[in-house]
Amino acid sequence: MQKNLSNSINIWLITLALIVLSMIAVGGLTRLTESGLSMVDWQLFMGAIPPLNQADWIKLFDDYKQYPEYQIKNLNMNIDEFKYIFWWEYGHRVLGRIIGIVFIIPFIYFAIKKCFSNQEYKFYFLLLFLGGSQGLIGWWMVKSGLDINPYVSHIRLAVHLIIAQVILALIFFQLLKRNMKDQYKRISTGHNSLFIFFNLVILLTVIYGAFMAGLDAGKSFNTWPRMGEGYIPENLIFWDESFWGFFENSIFIHFFHRFLAYVSLIIILIIIWFDYRKIKNHLQKYHLLFISLLVLLQLIIGVFVVLTNVQISMGSIHQIVGTILFIATTSYSLSILKT
Repeated sequence: MQKNLSNSINIWLITLALIVLSMIAVGGLTRLTESGLSMVDWQLFMGAIPPLNQADWIKLFDDYKQYPEYQIKNLNMNIDEFKYIFWWEYGHRVLGRIIGIVFIIPFIYFAIKKCFSNQEYKFYFLLLFLGGSQGLIGWWMVKSGLDINPYVSHIRLAVHLIIAQVILALIFFQLLKRNMKDQYKRISTGHNSLFIFFNLVILLTVIYGAFMAGLDAGKSFNTWPRMGEGYIPENLIFWDESFWGFFENSIFIHFFHRFLAYVSLIIILIIIWFDYRKIKNHLQKYHLLFISLLVLLQLIIGVFVVLTNVQISMGSIHQIVGTILFIATTSYSLSILKT
């Protein structure tokens, strides 16, 4: 492959990654500003056209009034307040369409130029499938809040977020694989096993972070390190509930999210202590160090999120850093599995 085409593919992947990261950030802000139910239908093509005049705005606002969020939560909302929440959700959906265009057009060009191997085609078709499914999953998520209960399902929110982060992690891994001069080296079976377990803890932490956002569980306790009067809050587990209480009880979700954060810090410190000096590849070493610093930073930010009663700016920063941590962790896991 020509060097200029190879560089162009790198630029394409970096551009995709930045737009996907932006979309995740806007999606988080859409949730934090409670804007996700402002668009009550899903139109793949016409949905890209915003309101063009006052009559369009009135029509959209009247449509919004037919659904529980307005009738139960926002009965006193005026049209200017509706415009504020509309633009967040609209921006999120438009970014999704932009990602599709930025992916498809260069992909076709590079395919015509025969820039990809058979293995790379499988990777890009997987990205296309995951990206395409996100639109459907996003609407499936929104639809959960357009019924009787004016709240988006936190389970569906978690699915939507995790797939977006998986897409971003795959793009970053592809960039690493294309540009690493030296492959990551195998340290030991113990290192691989412990790090993959750490990756699973991070994944579970992200899932419970989405549950926190979906249920506003972060606002249930605004103290740290205690949760209320003690380290273990009351009503942590309702034994008379079904098993799903572990996924529905906001107190347990908040407690478990904190617990997973502490566990992830302990595990990465153990990995650094025992294995950091054994790593000879500099990129691999810096990658692992970067992950450990992100874990510490994310824990500190999480504390401020709690203490500020989930201030929108802090909540958004927490989600962005968490996304970068998941990307860094997953790409490291994929790299060491390839050794």
